[in-house]
Amino acid sequence: MSSITVTGIPAIKTAPRGALWAARAAASVWSGLSKWIAAGRERSLGLDAAVEAAQVRALAHRHAATDPGFAADLMAAADRHEAQHADR
Repeated sequence: MSSITVTGIPAIKTAPRGALWAARAAASVWSGLSKWIAAGRERSLGLDAAVEAAQVRALAHRHAATDPGFAADLMAAADRHEAQHADR
């Protein structure tokens, strides 16, 4: 059997000067950036939905003369898609 003998208490190390301030500043910057990126992502989702709906409406206009029922379905789908993503 082996044993370990500890002859003293290890010294308690303190954080370097300014470490707490730097950590709080980094956390604050990280939080701000994540909120800014999330807001930009939400704006781009709404814009993407509007662009997609416009493309579907253009397709509906091309088919309006030959297949009006299909064109009406495409227009309704574009409206529904845009309304669904307008809340975000």
